[in-house]
Amino acid sequence: MSVFDSQIYRAHFATPEMRAVFSDARLVDYWLRFEVELAAAQAELGVIPKEAADAIAKAAVSANIDLVKLGQDTHRVGRPIAPLLSQVKAAGGKFVADHLHLGSTTQDPMDTATVLQIRDGLDIVQRDLRMLILKLADLAEVHKATPMIARTNGQDAIPTTLGMMLASYMTELHRHSDRLQSARKRVLVGQFGSAVGTLSSAGPQGLKTRALLMKRLGLAEPDLSWNASRDNYAEVVLTLALLHGTFGRVATDINLWSRTADNGINEGEGGASSTMPQKRNPRAAEFLGGLAELARMRAGGAMAMMGQSETRQGGPWISEWSTIPEMFLLTSASLDKAIRLFSKLIVRSDVLLERFNDSQQYAMAEAVQTWITPKAGRGPANDLIKAAIKKAQAGTPFKQVILGDAKLRGLVGTENIDKLLAPGSYLGLAPEMVAQAVGKARAAFP
Repeated sequence: MSVFDSQIYRAHFATPEMRAVFSDARLVDYWLRFEVELAAAQAELGVIPKEAADAIAKAAVSANIDLVKLGQDTHRVGRPIAPLLSQVKAAGGKFVADHLHLGSTTQDPMDTATVLQIRDGLDIVQRDLRMLILKLADLAEVHKATPMIARTNGQDAIPTTLGMMLASYMTELHRHSDRLQSARKRVLVGQFGSAVGTLSSAGPQGLKTRALLMKRLGLAEPDLSWNASRDNYAEVVLTLALLHGTFGRVATDINLWSRTADNGINEGEGGASSTMPQKRNPRAAEFLGGLAELARMRAGGAMAMMGQSETRQGGPWISEWSTIPEMFLLTSASLDKAIRLFSKLIVRSDVLLERFNDSQQYAMAEAVQTWITPKAGRGPANDLIKAAIKKAQAGTPFKQVILGDAKLRGLVGTENIDKLLAPGSYLGLAPEMVAQAVGKARAAFP
């Protein structure tokens, strides 16, 4: 059984709201809506009688659809639309049967329904993404000048600020939001093209029918039938994959910062151990990382979706039925966990400062170098500090290295040493940059 279906695990892998968007009930509703709006558009253009469109609207309702039978028949024929139409015809009689699905083909309602589901899914994703970005903006502003050690390649580097780290997530997520917004104009486009996209069975009013149908559905009209062109779907899936890529980075950072050796940042909702009473495992970060791995697999599925041939190929099309819903389900779960994580984040500023002592304040070497460069020159300053460190006994704190080298001590000035070794004195323009980034984010999401 899939984790998406498991009563035990399912809440970790999708929110109820997103699950409803990609439910059988919503999908059937959208298939039926396509048929109703198609008939209404054709009636308005005089292609079919208005009475036929009215009859179709009465018959094509979810109350007339037996999902169990639909599932059985779909398993038999491989596609759900013909079995669906059979049930609608049975509910509406000959008048409906003569005019239902006129000029259309199975791919038309199926693709269009998927687009409508994507629209609903994107509304949820973009709403929650906005909430997360603004939450990060608030935290980044509070901690724009909170010093913490920056690490490169896992090694202590120089001071940064917690706000700078949080703002980096915020700006990255903001770019993903822009990407999703841009993708909407390409993906929220319906499909109506008859058997192979030529509108051959739609009659001379085919193009007008398509335009009116899309207007009624609230979708854009395609430039051309897109039977084998799946780049629209793939773009959305891959953009959501980028979002998970950011969540994977967040997961790694939170896991590192909350380990016992660091412990300056913790999740507010830690997970218990079954045997170790002291443990507070970073569960949100853990799941963000796991969900990011699952999203990576669906990103590969996006490329598989594009493996079409000629006008239509069943295999890649079938893969979409799994890849698209699952990517949206995973995304809803990740956004939910990320919002909860940052809403209850525990920050211990004093512990973040203590971490500078782990390297015996060698992380402040660049600060000292920058201070003496105007007097000694950039190259000589660097060489002088390296030489002083090399000649000092192993394990000597950096402050003692400075005091133990007469030339270095003279350039620094004993009265300046403690100030230069204070992490808060070497934050660069981090607070200003964070404030600027926060301002831009808030302006974009008023």
